[in-house]
Amino acid sequence: MKIRQVLERYLSCELREEISEKNSEGLNEIRIRADEPVILKYAEREIILKTALSRESLKGLVSKMSEYSPYAFREQIKRGFITLKGGFRVGICGRAVIERGEVKTITDFTSLNIRIPSDVKGCGRELGEIYRGGFKNTIIISPPGCGKTTLLRDTVRELSRQGFTVGVCDERGELNCFDNLGIRTDVLEGFSKKEGIELLVRGLAPDIIAVDELGGEADKEAVLKASYMGVGIIATLHGEGFEQGGF
Repeated sequence: MKIRQVLERYLSCELREEISEKNSEGLNEIRIRADEPVILKYAEREIILKTALSRESLKGLVSKMSEYSPYAFREQIKRGFITLKGGFRVGICGRAVIERGEVKTITDFTSLNIRIPSDVKGCGRELGEIYRGGFKNTIIISPPGCGKTTLLRDTVRELSRQGFTVGVCDERGELNCFDNLGIRTDVLEGFSKKEGIELLVRGLAPDIIAVDELGGEADKEAVLKASYMGVGIIATLHGEGFEQGGF
């Protein structure tokens, strides 16, 4: 799914038309906050639109994005996002519904952030040159919005071209959103990193496992366990540097 299709499928006619009047090249995010003007964010600028959506409109938008089946998307929603086809991740803010000390879902939505995936073919070649003499475990670290996922995606392609069997644990459906990760690449989508990495190691015999956005201790333990079993790891991590990432 491309950005034009996302606009046509989910957004109101008024908002869709106003966005379509702008240049979509380089568009990174569509920020929608209840009762505030929608903001288009580019790498070095932003455009504030005239259109604003009410809380009721945000509720309807989330319902539409979850295909009118919030139960099917409840695991994503309670973690604060929905992944649309094509790798468009929609961040969600609102009120947490707590049961027995755990977040069960989010309601009373106050803002949405539609993140636009980009596919920059060739950006992973320079990193791929490092692996010509043999793969080295790699963590790509940067703050949000700097292109970690884009670089990881193309590096997976490069590793596949070089002859490595790559297993991708695509928890949020963002790595394989363009369906072209290489002929030697196997993808598990929707699994947690812990579950996905274990399945890849047991069943697919990868040389390398690629994962996006390592998080807590469970992710750390999963990649370390795979590494101890002789599988290479390439992953991304939010942070300003290696020490801040906690690995």
